[in-house]
Order: sequence, then C-alpha cells, then structure tokens
Amino acid sequence: MGYGDRGGPEIILEGTEQMGWHLELCGDWKLEGETPRTAADWLEGEGAVLAAGKVLINAISVDGWDRRLVSFLFHLRRLLEERGLSVKLGILPAHAEEMLRLASVGRPTAGGDLNCPGKTGAKAKLTPMQNTIRPGLAYVGDIARGIGRCALGRSPIRRRDHGQIFRQVGVDALPIVALISFLTGVILGFVGVVQLARFGAAIYVADLVGIAMAREMASIMVAIILTGRTGAAFASTIGSMRVNGEIDALVTFGLSPVEFLALPRVLSLLFMAPILCVFSVFIGIGGGMAVVVPMFNLSAVQYLSETISAIGAHDFLFGVSKGAVFGLLIGGLSCWFGLRCDRSAEGVGAATTAAVVFGITAAIVADAIFSILGNLLGI
Repeated sequence: MGYGDRGGPEIILEGTEQMGWHLELCGDWKLEGETPRTAADWLEGEGAVLAAGKVLINAISVDGWDRRLVSFLFHLRRLLEERGLSVKLGILPAHAEEMLRLASVGRPTAGGDLNCPGKTGAKAKLTPMQNTIRPGLAYVGDIARGIGRCALGRSPIRRRDHGQIFRQVGVDALPIVALISFLTGVILGFVGVVQLARFGAAIYVADLVGIAMAREMASIMVAIILTGRTGAAFASTIGSMRVNGEIDALVTFGLSPVEFLALPRVLSLLFMAPILCVFSVFIGIGGGMAVVVPMFNLSAVQYLSETISAIGAHDFLFGVSKGAVFGLLIGGLSCWFGLRCDRSAEGVGAATTAAVVFGITAAIVADAIFSILGNLLGI
C-alpha cells in the first residue's frame, strides 16, 4: 500500500507483522507545492497497520528532497519507536543520513514536523516548574561554558558578528545614554541646590551628584536604557528567527542556538554596560555642573575639584561592577525569552514584553542586593 500523487511524495508499505515491514519512500520530497503531510497523519491513515514488529526504511528512490524528507524520517522513526517497533534505516540519499543524525543530536523541541510550523505535537509531560527550571539551568550552563570557551580562545563566534553586536549595544546607544544621564545630573543638581542652599553649602552639590551618579544612578539608568532598547531588540530578533524556523535550521546543522545567537549578545552587554556606566557618570557630573556653576557663580575647576575629592575609587568600581552584572542579567534574560517564545507573531510580542519587564525587575533587585551588601561590607 502507499500514498502520494503523481510527482509528489509516495510511501510504499509492504510486509507483515511476523515477517517485518518494509517502507520505501519514492517521488519528490520537497517543500514546494502541496502542503506537507506529517508522519503522524500518515500513521493514523495508511500506516495504522504498523503496530508491532520490525521496520526497515529505505529512501534511495526519491526523485528530489530537502528538509521535508529529513523531518518526515525523524518524526516517523520517533513515533514508530514510541509504539514499540524496532526501526532500522536502510539506504538513504547522500547527506540525508548525516542531517538526520544531526537533528537527533540537537533534540528539537516537541511539536509538529520541522516543515510544518503550524502543527503542534504532544507537549512534554513536565510540570510547569520543571518545564522552566530544567531548560533554564541548561541555558545558564551553556552560557557559562560558552564564556569559558571564549576566555580560552576557543569561541566559534566570528569576530565580525561580535563587532556588529558591540556597535549596536555600545556606540548606537551613546546618544540616548548621554541625554538621559545629562538630565539625571541636572535633576540631582536642582534637588541638591534646593536643599543645600538653605545651609550655604551649595558647593557640596558636587559631592551629591558625583557620588549618586558613580554608585547608583549611572548603572541603574544604563540598565533601564539597555533593557528597553537592546534587550527588547534581542528578544524580538531571536523570537522572529524561531518563528521563521531559522533556529531549527541551526539545530539541524549541529549548531547550538545558545552559543551561536545568545552568547555574542550576552558578552556584548557584559562588556559594554560597564563602559556605558563610565560614560554616564561623566555626563551626569557635567549635568550637575551645568546647574550649580551658573547659579552660584562657582568655577568649573572648583566644582570638579570637589567632585574628585568626594568620589573614591571604591565608589567608582562599585558602580561599574553593578553595570557588568546588570548587563549579564539583561542579555541572558532577553535571549532566553527570545529562544523560548511561541511560534507566532503574538509570541514574539509577548517575549519582547517579558524581556523588558523581567530585565528591569532583575536589575532593580540586583541593585538592592548590591546596596545591602555594600552597606554590610562598608563599601
């Protein structure tokens, strides 16, 4: 028995349960043309007789093929093995067996065939917590391993990819970081002037602005900007790649989506966030100086001298260290939500929203922890 139309995919099924089954795939197995039929659909129809026994699958007679054939074979073998049948792959087209092996190693997520994104298969029988914690721990482990490989000079990431993402995260973000930091310094300057001018201590506004920017405001403002600007872009980009099947293609070719897509973005935020924090500190100090100097007829030299004497090296390093942690959290969370988004336009929007919300929340929680630890350790 078989199925298929002239020129299309065809499956010839012969044999018995006692003697064993033989499946011969023939015809044209390309995505062009008719809507692809899944392995589950075929088993519910012509393949319903395959309840027990041994199965030999050959595909040497196909006229043309692409990932449709590999996807069908992958899911057909899995479904037959779930029924308890013994499956053996015979003669396959050149390179198809290697692609099938890579797909098996990659362990694509549960769902329909790779060529049928609209189909959804049986979901993993895990509790919601298990379905989040286990992949989350695996994701953290992959990121940590990738960072270790980069430190040893064994990263598979191309330098050109690194440079493009670094420019997107760092250079392209300078204008908005400069604007927000300057206005933050102006606000702090006005707050300090209103309060300290009552005591004739306007010069100490420089201390207020400098310490606040170095320890707290620069890092938290950079974190919020990077979450809304860069983290959302990362989540939407990776989510769109998941919807379009590009991540499935990476898995099929044996490439890790975490190492190929997430790791360069996480590293870019890890290294660029502290640099943006340093930039933000100086711009914020300039904003405070723009308020205090003309209002109290102070010189820029007096203001900067007071600022330098107020800010210690530990204050500066404290804020920069927070920036690195915030960058790591934002990059990791945004890429995580992009890789885990649903395969729909609505799913991409939900992943982007979740990346922004959780990124800002994680940064503020981490900032509170830093403040508590800094107070306890006297930093």
